[in-house]
Formats: sequence, C-alpha cells, structure tokens
Amino acid sequence: MRPKFDRFGVPDENLRAAEESVKKPNKYELHAYVPTRHEVATLGVKEITNILTGWMCHSPVEIIPSRAQITEVKLVLQERPDATQLSKLVAMCDHYVRGD
Repeated sequence: MRPKFDRFGVPDENLRAAEESVKKPNKYELHAYVPTRHEVATLGVKEITNILTGWMCHSPVEIIPSRAQITEVKLVLQERPDATQLSKLVAMCDHYVRGD
C-alpha cells in the first residue's frame, strides 16, 4: 500500500518543473497540481473532478499522467462511499486509460 500523501508516483522534480512551466507565458491554461491519494479519496465531488480534469487534460508534459496512474486513481475513486456520484469521473478515467 502506498502512503496516502503519495502523488501517484510523480517525482518531486517533475512537480517542481511543472510549476515552473505554468509560470511561463503559454497560449493554453496549464495545471501543475497532482492530487494525493488522500485527496482523491476524500475531497468533494466538484473539487476532485476539477483537480483530476486539470491533471489529465491540462498538465504540462512533466506531469502528464500515465495510464497506470489513472488506473490507480480510478481504484481509489471506486472505493469511496460516494462512488456512485463519481460515475462521470470514473468514466473519464476509463476513456483516458483506453486512449479514447
């Protein structure tokens, strides 16, 4: 079992590089935040949806999640007591993993 504050294996160096990337002028809005396992397991539906959408769809190259990482995210989401409210987010994870 991984620590609850693990950021799905994203190295600290990559997180720092991503933070620098979002400071540079860019024509797209980039998100440099990778949630912890604890956050995925406990944040409100809207907040975790915004964070995970940012990570999966708008992150700089240094922290683009792998399919394996999103599979882990999905497992954490499915273990939540409110998992039924997260069905759209789980479906988004499925699409990401399949490469749709």
